[in-house]
Amino acid sequence: MLPFVKIPSVKFSCAIRPALSVAVVALSLACSQNSALSQNQQVSNFQVSPVPPSPMGAPQGNIARGGPYIMDWFQRYDQVRRQAQMSPAEKQRADGLMSKGMSGLGAMLAGDEKAATQSLLTKLVNKYQAASEQMKQLPLYPETERLHRGYYQYFSDARRLFSDYLKVQSNLFAMDEETGKPVASLLMARKQNLEQLDMTNKALDDQLRQQFNIPPYRY
Repeated sequence: MLPFVKIPSVKFSCAIRPALSVAVVALSLACSQNSALSQNQQVSNFQVSPVPPSPMGAPQGNIARGGPYIMDWFQRYDQVRRQAQMSPAEKQRADGLMSKGMSGLGAMLAGDEKAATQSLLTKLVNKYQAASEQMKQLPLYPETERLHRGYYQYFSDARRLFSDYLKVQSNLFAMDEETGKPVASLLMARKQNLEQLDMTNKALDDQLRQQFNIPPYRY
């Protein structure tokens, strides 16, 4: 028979209590962070991607700046932006279109440029639809999550905005199903909101590029 060995329970519990407390706190923080990452309604179907391990022998400076996976993410994200970006001529025409009030839109319906305008709007709708789908395909990392969600929202909102400009082309008095108001009466406010979102996204983009030593975006 083995001799009875008395375990000093008081000392043992005191020794493990701090470790347990640290583990509980760490688990709580991890849970709260994961919860916060999933609250964005615009991209609720996005899943935060696991961070790839740093390759053996990678430069320490590169690891400190987020690792090579961040550089790869920015390269793919820049390509999505380039494909969605309007040419200078398209931007000028689109800005002119969106600056018109209801009376201007009504006059435009009878103009000779109606077909060209419809073609431009259809092209922009398709561009932004493709861009929003491509943003879904990018891995969602914690470091770039805000920018990722911001541009997904921008592309989605832009697609809806130009879709409604196209709708007004066919029917100036088309009604918005959600608000019950004329679509044309909401366009200017939505355009301003989209411009504000664009400014916010670009400021965040600049900040992250400086943080991770990423080259500036080029068209």
